[in-house]
Amino acid sequence: MNKNTYINWLKSYLAILGFVIVGFSSQAQNVTVSAQMDSTVIFIGGQIDLKLQLSQPEDLELSFPLLTDTITGNVEIVRLNELDTLNNDNGRLLIEQNYRITSFDSGLHYIPPIVFEEASQKLGNVLQTEPMALMVVNPFDEVDPQKGIVDIKKPQDTPFHVSELYKYLPLVLGLLVLAGIITFVALKFFGKDVPVKIFKKEEPVIPPHQKALKALDKIKEEKLWQHNRVKEYYSGVTDTLRHYIEERFEIRAMEQTTDEIMDSFKGVDVSGINSIDNLKQILMTADLVKFAKHEPLPDENDLSMINAYFFVNQTKEEEIKSLEEEKAEMLKKEENEAVQE
Repeated sequence: MNKNTYINWLKSYLAILGFVIVGFSSQAQNVTVSAQMDSTVIFIGGQIDLKLQLSQPEDLELSFPLLTDTITGNVEIVRLNELDTLNNDNGRLLIEQNYRITSFDSGLHYIPPIVFEEASQKLGNVLQTEPMALMVVNPFDEVDPQKGIVDIKKPQDTPFHVSELYKYLPLVLGLLVLAGIITFVALKFFGKDVPVKIFKKEEPVIPPHQKALKALDKIKEEKLWQHNRVKEYYSGVTDTLRHYIEERFEIRAMEQTTDEIMDSFKGVDVSGINSIDNLKQILMTADLVKFAKHEPLPDENDLSMINAYFFVNQTKEEEIKSLEEEKAEMLKKEENEAVQE
């Protein structure tokens, strides 16, 4: 090889080497790295996030530093997240990785630059983050390792306030309403009567004989048989007596015939000498009117009403009155007598 040929070859080699070096230099200038912490001050044992970022062109393949347990001797890694890559419109990639870090040593800890070694070797330029500092504060007044493990503080006694229950009031009311709805639906589903008395004021119980006497008074005032409504007259009287018998003696009189009713009274202690005879006269006369088209005389109609009154009054259950009620009746009776005089 002559001298000129050697010189030309050397010039070409140097030129190519220069282009390569310039290319790597330009690529290195287009790659940036950074590190950032959420906070520079934490309590001892507290945790913050450390974010590493790498900005590079899309055509480069660079790797992150391998950090597993610690950042420094005093700063530990609790959790390592996966790499997150973001494509920008300008043909660049933003790659980042989050580290959850903590420290159990109080004081100011220096975090040296984090070097991207493999990327630095590939680009021929050192890629590293800026140095950082982390202040770890001990919130306890005194920590003496010589004392060893001690018991935790006992619970403090605090007074109870009714206001503490207010926050549970909507929940309790909601549960009560829900329980009421479920009970209502269940009763309806199984065909039971809903106990509405718990929501309404209980009305006074009217004795059976008072109901019967009131119904007889109404029938008497209507003068049904006097207006040729004899069948309706006897139906009203007998229905009134049958209802009275069911409530007073617990005999199913509404579903029984006259003979069956008479048989039912054989085992019942009925006060009044002619009570059953009076009842029998009314029922038999009513049967003749309903089924035999019998037309009773006016005296028979009046007798049926009189016997109905007698039967109710002679068989009614005597009310046990309190001393206050008897005293009030006596005073009222004396007042009426004084007015009449």
